[in-house]
Amino acid sequence: MNKSYYFENKYKKWSITAVTLIIAGLWCWYMLWASSLSHKTILQKSIPEWLTYISFSILMGSFSFIYAFYRRTFNKTLKYLSNAFLGGFSLGLLLSLNCYDVYVYLFPDNIIGYESEYEVVFPGPSRGKHGHCEAGIWIKDQNTTRWIQLCTNKEYLRSHRKQGMTGVWVTARVNKIGTYIVNYEFIYR
Repeated sequence: MNKSYYFENKYKKWSITAVTLIIAGLWCWYMLWASSLSHKTILQKSIPEWLTYISFSILMGSFSFIYAFYRRTFNKTLKYLSNAFLGGFSLGLLLSLNCYDVYVYLFPDNIIGYESEYEVVFPGPSRGKHGHCEAGIWIKDQNTTRWIQLCTNKEYLRSHRKQGMTGVWVTARVNKIGTYIVNYEFIYR
């Protein structure tokens, strides 16, 4: 009887670990996916992106602080409570980061096409620790009236852009809060 209880605890421990690792892996995948969406998303100027992120983080930190304060432990020092707030704040920031970009991508009101002006620049936009893109293309979005810089390379420009092509045809998913650029093609105006 004692031996079977040991195996039940071991099985429970391994299943909790497996579920936790699967959830963490899915969360990492989501963060990478949402981050890649943000490279092609333009939000309206009126969207308070960072204010939303910070406010939600403070709210999560406050909930965590209150939970730690009312929890029945003897270790209610200032350091313990501030760690609880910072943990909740960090979790809130991770949960809310890129939420607007994902919303624009998943819930478009329309999928539109429009003609836009463009400008090619060398080097392209920064890609973190891995340097810059080989080339960048600035496109003016019709929905938000803002410019976005997309990553491209010299080979793509050589094969798709011919002399006299002074515009781009942009396909985009749009809604009230922003635009997600799906595709663009160089065109003659």
